[in-house]
Amino acid sequence: MKISQTGINLIKEFEGCRLTAYKCPAGVWTIGYGHTGNVKQGQKITAKQAEEYLKKDLERFEKHVMTFNSRYKWNQNQFDALVSFAFNIGSINQLTANGTRSIAEISAKITAYSKAAGKELAGLVRRRKAEKELFDKQVKVKPVPSLSVDEIAKEVIDGKWGDGDVRKAELEAAGYDYDKVQAKVNELIKTTTAKASVKTLKKGTKVKIKSGARDANAGTKYAAFVYKNTYQVHSVSGDYVVFGDGKTATGKTKKSNVILV
Repeated sequence: MKISQTGINLIKEFEGCRLTAYKCPAGVWTIGYGHTGNVKQGQKITAKQAEEYLKKDLERFEKHVMTFNSRYKWNQNQFDALVSFAFNIGSINQLTANGTRSIAEISAKITAYSKAAGKELAGLVRRRKAEKELFDKQVKVKPVPSLSVDEIAKEVIDGKWGDGDVRKAELEAAGYDYDKVQAKVNELIKTTTAKASVKTLKKGTKVKIKSGARDANAGTKYAAFVYKNTYQVHSVSGDYVVFGDGKTATGKTKKSNVILV
């Protein structure tokens, strides 16, 4: 398990960053977010390099927190908060009472570690509060798609998922990969169009209208229900088709917008 960018950002918020090497109070050359490995006098780095050093330094704390994973089954937020805690304190052994405390007890104890040399420090109070909030924050579970890409693409073509940004938002909220679904939609439409070109559109032919198709006369998209219904061809003229219920015309659109049923 690796710390997420959320966890890294939390650590960066409370750890000072210096892009030029300096000697810490212990006399050790230090740079970035407290990095001490192979740092030389006069060394300079970029903010990006400082974050890379931080990620490398966090690896041993990630491994340390993971030694308790078989006991607690950390979620990402809990893991991030504890890596931050361990990076600052040194370990989570005492916090977890060597794995004997419950998740609720660990959460309650986090804010107790806000003192240095017996004195409470405002910076540590804020950091422990932020770590506890992250530890307690529920992890959003991504929905599991119930239909295959082929099945959902057919529903999109039938107009069940709207258009444009609305379609994208609804598909992603339902757990689907929008790009994959749209690629399949395009593939199916291309295949259907190729089949349609073999057949001749004529009066009485049953058709559906592609989602997002525009009316040739009004220049606007049809109401959502139009894309869901099956129609009959009333007439064909050049590149355009007039369609309706067999008696009353519903609209006029390009042949490329028509799917044979």
